[in-house]
Amino acid sequence: MKNNRELFKDIIGYDDIKKTLKRTIDVLNNQEKYKKLGSTIPHGLFIYGPPGTGKTSLSLEIIDNVKMKPYIIRKTKSDGSFIDYLNQIFEEAKNNQPAIILLDDLDKFSENEEKTNSEEFVAVQALIDDTKNKNIFVIATANDKKVLPPSLIRSGRFDIKISVDNPDEKDSLKIIEYYLKGKKLAKDVNIKNISYILSNPSCADLEKICNQAGIYAGYKNKKEIGMDELIRAALEWAYSTNLEDIEEDNEYLINIAYHEAGHALIGELLEPGIVSFITVAENDSNTGGITILHNNDNYFYDIKFMKNKVKTLLGGKAATEIVFNTCDVGSNSDLRRVYSIVRRFVDDYCMLGFDSWLYSFDETSEKVKESKDNKTNKLVLDYYTEVKELLLKNRYTLDVLANILKEKKILFHDEIEEIFKNSNKYDKMTKN
Repeated sequence: MKNNRELFKDIIGYDDIKKTLKRTIDVLNNQEKYKKLGSTIPHGLFIYGPPGTGKTSLSLEIIDNVKMKPYIIRKTKSDGSFIDYLNQIFEEAKNNQPAIILLDDLDKFSENEEKTNSEEFVAVQALIDDTKNKNIFVIATANDKKVLPPSLIRSGRFDIKISVDNPDEKDSLKIIEYYLKGKKLAKDVNIKNISYILSNPSCADLEKICNQAGIYAGYKNKKEIGMDELIRAALEWAYSTNLEDIEEDNEYLINIAYHEAGHALIGELLEPGIVSFITVAENDSNTGGITILHNNDNYFYDIKFMKNKVKTLLGGKAATEIVFNTCDVGSNSDLRRVYSIVRRFVDDYCMLGFDSWLYSFDETSEKVKESKDNKTNKLVLDYYTEVKELLLKNRYTLDVLANILKEKKILFHDEIEEIFKNSNKYDKMTKN
């Protein structure tokens, strides 16, 4: 058993979850203290969530820090002997109390399509029930909670249930730092910028990305891992794209650069910090360009921020159409997001009056539906007109951003901010 001061030392983030698990460890190690207070020892711990989030690591940390005989069960055989193995382990645990049993990847115990009625789950349920009056604590992990019978994971069998999600942005940053620790890094490495590229990664994903960056650096015979390698590994994981595959003389590239620069410029003008990064690399839909926007913590309560996000989304289409005097065929996904937000303004929030509120699609009159569509379209057009005016007033900055993006292929917020500050001074001078 480890010293309590080292609990979860190597597991980054998940502070609330670790508090619960530390308390569980204390309960298991000091059962008499809690019994004197009239509390019963909880029955079982169920940890579930996406693959690669550290569920097994959290479970093993508990096992390593309790004064109980450990047993770990994973399904490694597909024949009928698995149930006999389950019975054997639970019988051994009864003979070696106090004991702790880990049912790792419980949702994989059954290969039966009708999983809720599978004999493996029936057997596990019966074996857990048999531990009720014994000093045996059962931990189970699962990726997919839905395939498990509700009766198996109910309170009484698993009193403590913990959902482990992928780390948030703050924790992702800490985890990247952890996995890069000990690696030879170039001075240009900016870990925060790398975290901007990644959307909802698991801990395992972050470990893989950091390792892959090292492989890219080694293949190039570099002595250090630089931003180029980290950006490549991150973009490859997040968008299956690679900056090195972009053709320098691609005529379409400048169109993409202006589109993404339009997003960035409007974002920086209206809501500094809203743009995490922009790139001319292809996105998941195999269309050019990616712009990632940040939400603030009070997104759904901040109408001003939501309006500015809509205008930022419209900036790509507006920039392309101003510069090239043609319809922007690459703005479909932007427009879908724009209309999704603006429809909330018109309908859900009734910003333009109550005559456009959609009660239900079947019961609301055609007149109200038409009013909703008309008001939505007008509001989008008003925002689009405002965006075009802003871009025309800051045309020099738009040109600078687009040309630097075409050359560098990717720009992060700090770079966008610096370009914006310098070129915006020139914009103001030319107007005066």
